[in-house]
Amino acid sequence: MPENPHATDAAEPTPSSDTTQTSRMRRNVLIGAAVAAAVAVGLGVVRWTNSTEPVTTAPKTAAVTQDPLAGSRPSPEKAADHTDKASEQARKTLNQWSESNPAASDNKHTLRSTPETGVGGSLHEVLRIPALGASWVQPIYEGVGQQQLRAGVGHFEGTAEPGEDGNFAVAGHRSGVASPPFRDIDRVKPGSAVMVTTADRATYTYTVTRVRVVAPTDVNVLLPVPDKPNVDPTTAKLTIVTCWPATGHTRRVVVEADLTSARGGVR
Repeated sequence: MPENPHATDAAEPTPSSDTTQTSRMRRNVLIGAAVAAAVAVGLGVVRWTNSTEPVTTAPKTAAVTQDPLAGSRPSPEKAADHTDKASEQARKTLNQWSESNPAASDNKHTLRSTPETGVGGSLHEVLRIPALGASWVQPIYEGVGQQQLRAGVGHFEGTAEPGEDGNFAVAGHRSGVASPPFRDIDRVKPGSAVMVTTADRATYTYTVTRVRVVAPTDVNVLLPVPDKPNVDPTTAKLTIVTCWPATGHTRRVVVEADLTSARGGVR
């Protein structure tokens, strides 16, 4: 099992109750920022009706009144669609990480590596889900804005990093773009493997525990412990959010998985 990239040589002191409360408040602020970003791009915190406009108390702006996850309404402000090149970008990144980590066979990895840069911005991880195909692979960009989701999969900023206790939460399109990464999400079932390889040349394997459909307003799926506000996490989880139904966006498919293994290398 690879060493924790976030660990230090010295043992960390046991946090006081004040420190724990401060940490929880800081984490909640970060989650709040991720939720705010989701509002801006229509990732599920805006309630949609049968009309073409979301129901929201926020001022109507170009960012709020469109749903980039669905990608069904044309807009001059949309980022260019690079999803047809996403798999190629992810494979290229995996190959580069593999070539630069000859020690992977010894179950080692590189600490604090520099992420790659792709059309979606900072590329920290690569996602593989065998249930979606032996060659299925996607880049994971930092953020869930149009730039990221129209270039691959996006990581909700403020949620956990891969392998960390907490909830590593990502989102991607199911329709509305040239090559939606989660078009066939229905193939993913409990027991399916989800592999996340990081720029630190470590691969974390999660096993799907549940697939469910929720309301777009159910942002508790992004919490460190899903559906349990103000609870500190003790295990590492992964959550994938995409649209439901396959060609709509009235609800959200949520795939939940638990970390089951971690090793150095990209394979």
